Amino acid sequence: MSVVTWLCGHFTSVIAVCVAFGFIIAIHELGHFIMARRVGIRCPKFSIGFGPRLFSFEFRGTEFSVSLLPLGGYVMMLGEDPDSDDKQDEFSMVSSYLSEGILPASRDDVAAAIAAREADFSGEPAEQKRFRSVLGHVRYLPDKIYENVRQLEGNFNDASIPARMAVILGGVTMNFISALILFWIIGACYGLVDLSPKSLPIVMKVFSGSPAATAGIAYGDRITEINGLPIVSGSEMVKALGDCPARPAEIVVKRGEEEQKVSLVPNALIGSWVFHPNSTDNGLPKVADISSFGEAAPSALAAGDVVTAVNGQQVASVSDLVGCFDRLYVEENAKKPAPSKCEVTLEVKGKGEVKASLPTGSLKPVGKIGIMPAQVTEFKFIKHTTNEVQSVAEGSLAARLGFKSGDMIYFVNGARVADIESLNEVLVASSKGVSAEHPLVFDIARSNEHVEIKADEVIPDAIGMGLTLRPITMGLVVSRSFSMIGRLIVAPVIIVKQMLDKMLSPELVKASMSGPLGIMQMIFELSDQGMGKLLYITALINAAVGAFNVIPFPALDGARFCVLLFGWVRGREVDPRKEAMVHNIGLFVLLGLVLLVTFLDVQRLYAGVPLTK
Repeated sequence: MSVVTWLCGHFTSVIAVCVAFGFIIAIHELGHFIMARRVGIRCPKFSIGFGPRLFSFEFRGTEFSVSLLPLGGYVMMLGEDPDSDDKQDEFSMVSSYLSEGILPASRDDVAAAIAAREADFSGEPAEQKRFRSVLGHVRYLPDKIYENVRQLEGNFNDASIPARMAVILGGVTMNFISALILFWIIGACYGLVDLSPKSLPIVMKVFSGSPAATAGIAYGDRITEINGLPIVSGSEMVKALGDCPARPAEIVVKRGEEEQKVSLVPNALIGSWVFHPNSTDNGLPKVADISSFGEAAPSALAAGDVVTAVNGQQVASVSDLVGCFDRLYVEENAKKPAPSKCEVTLEVKGKGEVKASLPTGSLKPVGKIGIMPAQVTEFKFIKHTTNEVQSVAEGSLAARLGFKSGDMIYFVNGARVADIESLNEVLVASSKGVSAEHPLVFDIARSNEHVEIKADEVIPDAIGMGLTLRPITMGLVVSRSFSMIGRLIVAPVIIVKQMLDKMLSPELVKASMSGPLGIMQMIFELSDQGMGKLLYITALINAAVGAFNVIPFPALDGARFCVLLFGWVRGREVDPRKEAMVHNIGLFVLLGLVLLVTFLDVQRLYAGVPLTK
């Protein structure tokens, strides 16, 4: 397929990407521009995009231009660059057009005096352009009395520190304000947006030394079948592999247009301990690795430890070990109520008895082959209710089960719940075969804690069980919009904290990052799914750009604001040239990060991995 044919087939999506990207960039730069003009800083140029210029025009002393590639933009402020003082005559200074003795004077008097000299500068086109630029700048300065020429010039560094701080924050402020307005419009027209993660049976990451790596499974492979079971989702893939710990698995892998069968034996993950039949001590189960994704404290066992017995029962192989923990899992869950923790006594070769406290759920061995499935974000509009319990009818089944007002119902038997419609659908679909052995399991968030509620009888719908879910109102739309922006602002702090706490691996962060190309891909994928989703992703990215720029990292607005604040507090500003050097270093670091995530984006695009659904 030629590029021209592809563009013709996806013309509206390409236009949507350009318009959305252009809007996000323009709105940020417009924030800087508006605040700069409000405090009297001169802005000779305002540019959106790079590459060949499409068009330009002059308005109020500023040349506005739009270029072909909407990948960035800038507002040129006179004097913002510490090395620009020597170049200011390129735009002509206000003093070049003023007669002596006119100051002090009002803005309008200065503008009239400059306008009266228009005939003196009507020769060369470039000189005419500079004259109009200066006159336009003066006409729209703040209306006050100007004592000297420096006040008229509009140099960035001549403005007060609070004025410059306002200019720096103008971009992110405009990002947030415009995102809020878009969120409110979307809420009024379409309802609230529910964003839920969904995994695909596409390999996004293969860990070195894992069974998958040994078997030749690679990035971008799509797993279509496991042990004869067709696989259509990432959750089905994980479950099918999890059901065969340390047992052979036949996997059908699709790579491009070709399919191939792969035979391998998954690791057995018990808590955080990894076992494999090929990693033993004369057949005895040996801990091959300690997984960061497990739930048991790694201090109980270490890599290389050889287990010879579990709770007094001898084990001679990894298969025996898996069987022991399988039986232990069934025994613990048969207790009423099932305990949250289980004490296990292990006989370890060379160490003797070792006691470990494991979460009951992690007793069951799970098969892992060392891959990370691709994650997509599923967009869904909810119009009537949220998944939050507003009230529980007295004496109802919900009251007897322990539901409380304020509970957030996220899953029922593993199926995602977003509103009353999806809750009722799950209850109907799960009604067959409900019993004490196979209850309905509600996963609930209550005061930032996970609560599990089980029901062993058929429930027809939410009303029948006595639940009323919170209705969607405009007030809720507004509050959720502010909450979304708040979460975006604190997200970088949370990610850094999780990495420091080793809760989030660098590999997982790298796999989940997206750069400009990934953002374009998201907009492209949603562009043909209705205006509501397109507007929402634009608003979301717009707010994320604002949140990113708040980070106090060199070259970002947050760092520039902090430098000004520091100089204001101590009474002496930081040397502009030293500050510029630090920002330049930060810019190179950010460009390196952009190149890294762009490489990952290209990898994902080449493998055909989507980002949204």
